[in-house]
Formats: sequence, C-alpha cells, structure tokens
Amino acid sequence: MIEDMRMSWRVRRQLTVIAILAALASAVVFFIIGRSLPAASCTDNRRNNGETDVDCGGLCAPCELKNPKPLAVFWTRFGRAGEETYDVAALVENPNQTLSSDLVRYEFTLLDQYGIIGHKEGTAYIYPGERFTIIEPNIRTSREPMRVEFAVERVAWKSTTYERPPLTVERREHRISEEGRKHSIAEAQIFNGGPMKYRRMEVTFVIFDDAGNLIGANRVLTEDIAPHERRTVASVWPDVLSGTIARVEVIPRVNLFAEDAIVRPQ
Repeated sequence: MIEDMRMSWRVRRQLTVIAILAALASAVVFFIIGRSLPAASCTDNRRNNGETDVDCGGLCAPCELKNPKPLAVFWTRFGRAGEETYDVAALVENPNQTLSSDLVRYEFTLLDQYGIIGHKEGTAYIYPGERFTIIEPNIRTSREPMRVEFAVERVAWKSTTYERPPLTVERREHRISEEGRKHSIAEAQIFNGGPMKYRRMEVTFVIFDDAGNLIGANRVLTEDIAPHERRTVASVWPDVLSGTIARVEVIPRVNLFAEDAIVRPQ
C-alpha cells in the first residue's frame, strides 16, 4: 500500500511537471504568434481596434469619409436676367452628416435644340447635411436656351464639422425701381444672432414665379457683419424681371473654411 502511495505521488508530480511545461510551451507559442502578427491598424482590411466597420470608425477615420455619398441635386433651372443674359441655379444637398467640403467644383451648361450655347464653371463650399442653392448669374448667350444642365465635377471631402453662423432672414421683398431705367431690386434684412463678427457674408437671392420657374438669381457679398447687427442687403438686376414674382428665397452664408472668416476681438 505504501508502494502504491509512492507511485501515485510520483504520477501526480509528473503530471504537474507536464502541465507546467505545456503551459510554458503554450505561452511561448502565443507570444511568437502575437509577435509575428501585424499590429491592428486602419489599413489592415480587418474590423478590429474598436472600428465600426472595416478600417473605419472608432480610432480610424469616419466611415462616411471612406465611402462618402455624392451631393444630391434636386433641381436645375434658368431664368432671363436681361438682354441676352440668363441666371442659372441648382438646389443641392450634402447627405453626409459628418463630412464637409471647402472645394466643390461644378459646371452649368445652357443648351438649345442645336447644342451648347453657354456655360459657366465655379466653386462652392458645403457643410454637413446642408441644403442650399448654387447660382451663377448673368451668363451671356445670343441664343435662347431650352434647358440647363448642372454637373458636380469634384468634391474634396473632409471629416470636419462646423457650427453654422446664426444668421436669420428677418425680411425679404422685391420691388421695381423707377430711378433711371426701370429695374428689379430684391432686398433682405439679415440678423447676426451670434457673438462673433464675420468678415464676409454671402447672400443668395433666388426668385420664383407661382409655377416654380426661376425668374432671377443673384449672389451679393457684404463685409464685416458684427454680433447682433441687422444688415440690409440688396440685389439689383439691370432690367425688370419677367413674370409674376411669387416667392423670394434668401440664403445668408459665411465660409468658415476661410482663414479670415471670423474677426477675432483685439
């Protein structure tokens, strides 16, 4: 019996030694495998390191930046601004809620039944989730257009968010001036409800008839709007806009991507 006890103790000791050696061997194997595998990164084609999708989200760039949605274009229209001149406009929206762009390149093309009769390229900026009207006024052409096309040529997306300036349109109206040659004027009163002074404010005027056709569009720049200031901004056309004016849309904006957009207190 004593001999059996000695054998049992010897077997247990051997099993313990084997278990310790197996644990050490497993640790060495896992260490070697861990050292040989690449560290988690935002370019390893795997969803790890707290990412919400493969190589995006979490500590990596937002997934919207990896797969941005294109700008949505709701309508494109043109209207006669004067003799052989036309205003064009397009209503666009940024469907991305975490992406903005300081450079949107676009092109308007006026066409008649024979082809292109005029075009205009331009640039704009857009904030996350923003909807606004891009316009180009006074495109000259000697032929009457039948339609207008709008194309977004490039968008430089950035993962940046901005709190848009608290600019409010308190009044808007259209009138015909009798001074000199009769012409149309659209006016708006803009209120800066925030604590910041903005170096440059852009005000877009878009005028429609009761059928929703574009009658006129213009963009006016004004300098240095102070905190809690009310500013009257006017858009002037060389002639009286044709058609019955039913709606005047006014959109005030500030390009916060510009380095001097905000006037810092001295």
